[in-house]
Amino acid sequence: MWIAKLSSGIEIDVSGSLRVLEIENGFYVVGQEMLIPVNSREEGLEEIRKIKEGEC
Repeated sequence: MWIAKLSSGIEIDVSGSLRVLEIENGFYVVGQEMLIPVNSREEGLEEIRKIKEGEC
């Protein structure tokens, strides 16, 4: 298990499959040992698509 800690003290398990989480009024793509801030759920889903298709 991989844990990322935000400056606010919130800990997030970043292991597992890619997903979009809303945390503290912000959105993040989380999974595969990554934590990527995005502006919206839709942007997060697009980021996941790019990662899965190898565009990043």
